Amino acid sequence: MHKIINTIMTVVIITIGLSGCTDILDTTPYDTLTSDNMWKTEESVDQGVLGVYNALRDWAPGVYADSYVDNNKKSWGNGSTYGFERWGISGQLTYAEELTNGSINPSSNNFSITWSKLYEGVSRANDAIKNIPLKSPASSEKNARLMAEVKFLRAYFYFRLNELFGRDGLGVPLYTEPTAIEEYIKIQSPEEEVWTQIMADLTDVINEPNLPNRENTGRISKGAAYALRGKAYLYQGAKYKIDGSVDKKDELLRKAVEDFNMVGQCGYGLFSDYKKLFTETNEHCEEMILSIPHTGDKYYGTSSQWVLGNRSAYSGTGESWGTLSASPAIMDLYEYSDGKPFSWDDIIPGYSSITQAADRIIYYLRDIEDASGNIILQAGNNKPLDLSVRNSVNKYLDAAKTAAVRNDYLPYGNEARMRQVFENRDPRLEANFVVPYSGFVGGYSFTGAGNAMKVYWRFPVDNYNAKPNVTNRDDMSTGTANGDYVPYFFRKFVYEGIGLSRREDAPLDEPLIRYANVLLWQAEAYVELNELPKAEANVLLVRNRAGVQTLANHFSDQSSARNYIRDEFRRELAGEGVDFFDEMRWRTWNKVKFRDDKGGMQSVWGNIKNPYKWPGDHIYIWPVPQTEIEKNPNLRKTPRWNY
Repeated sequence: MHKIINTIMTVVIITIGLSGCTDILDTTPYDTLTSDNMWKTEESVDQGVLGVYNALRDWAPGVYADSYVDNNKKSWGNGSTYGFERWGISGQLTYAEELTNGSINPSSNNFSITWSKLYEGVSRANDAIKNIPLKSPASSEKNARLMAEVKFLRAYFYFRLNELFGRDGLGVPLYTEPTAIEEYIKIQSPEEEVWTQIMADLTDVINEPNLPNRENTGRISKGAAYALRGKAYLYQGAKYKIDGSVDKKDELLRKAVEDFNMVGQCGYGLFSDYKKLFTETNEHCEEMILSIPHTGDKYYGTSSQWVLGNRSAYSGTGESWGTLSASPAIMDLYEYSDGKPFSWDDIIPGYSSITQAADRIIYYLRDIEDASGNIILQAGNNKPLDLSVRNSVNKYLDAAKTAAVRNDYLPYGNEARMRQVFENRDPRLEANFVVPYSGFVGGYSFTGAGNAMKVYWRFPVDNYNAKPNVTNRDDMSTGTANGDYVPYFFRKFVYEGIGLSRREDAPLDEPLIRYANVLLWQAEAYVELNELPKAEANVLLVRNRAGVQTLANHFSDQSSARNYIRDEFRRELAGEGVDFFDEMRWRTWNKVKFRDDKGGMQSVWGNIKNPYKWPGDHIYIWPVPQTEIEKNPNLRKTPRWNY
């Protein structure tokens, strides 16, 4: 398995070793990268470029209030994907936070961390772009390739800045030269000017003959540049309004289509197996265009196991926390495998009309009897199911508001009925999520893979935070002790049946751009060009790989096709931290995430624990952070925000 930290330049490994390289990247202050001790040896050039790559990591606001800091003052965050997953349709936090409860303001760390981290990446890239041609003793071919790589990274950082803080013409400050901290005093450049700089950098990358068309080691390629430039054309070519209208520029949309075609010509394509795609074995396959590389080294892994994993997912440093769980909002979007829309009423007649959570919960209760009417036996010790669990079942039955629903409980067969809800569905549903009465290979101890144990989502259990017990029951820890929050869990990016040494540092790379993204972006461009058969062909490629059929009526008109492709983005890319950016771009975030103030953190049966409150349409443009306004009074305050 190749990793960028130990493959981008083998000379670094040979001379100082992996740990030396990562230590330098982690402890060298950001401002010292511009000092005279850099760029004069080939080794320091390699280290400097690695520093630009390293800025891809942890620029998102952490899932926790702050990144955790250990006794050595080292911290780890949540990557640039998981930090945004909780704001998309498929993710939700286990606690209330300011961006979704309506209390957000320009002083928020969500804004200041994102702004400062992205500009740190820009600064590192600017330093490399300035100094590699002037000082690097490496060969001209190598220097040219490294220049292309850091120009791509600068374009990526500015892309994120512009789409978050610079929408609707506002733009962001544009720096293209190394700049001292005290000289960060520019006013915002117009949005279009920032896009022009992004396109210029990406065009330089594409035109660089020393850059390969495709890479499989985590480094930048021409295919990645075509993908990002195509996305930039798409972004500018179709500007969506809150009222659902679209301002379109066909010439930019056609350029987007052309760039997306070039990605395939560079050698990228769909991997054959959706579920196996998100594994270490296949993290550098033909589908992965741009990823955040990780190793299992301390501070250089992904926190996916810890953040996304349920409490039965284990490692050498403890169980996972499931702080970021899966939202029920995404589940019903996954159709039946024949392409027909899913309906709860097909399995449980009348379920969709049940308004009380206390009634809906009845259908999620576990079996307490076997087929003969006897108390069901526990898997581990062959003893009758604990009385405490049976009493909990009866407690929820007594709490049901409707007698007819209460009588619909099946002491034997309730679990099987709920399993039918998730059977014969789009296979990506259970590839991405742990759903009720499905299994997960977790553990009952945190000392290694030898303690692996298959556990099952069941409700209720007697101790919601306890690990399973091989001598007792194979229940997954599924929620809170009083049952007020019992979620779906992520399966994508969560290790099963293996004991990681650290839950905070899994070695699995985080994909930023996959070929499936490219196909769906291109399909979106085709829809806006009203070339619906071409859009349908792209969607078929993605869905056929997943093993789910597609009904032709979804492409009968432009509006239907547009909405269907958006749902396909949501299904295909669940858990990858990209949906938030799409909902913001489409101006659908209120409807999809907040549901007009009817959304919130939900259990599987729909009760809301922490309600969401829409702060207003001004949230579609993030504000220049208050801290930046104080440091640079030349910055314009973002309209409609209260500073």
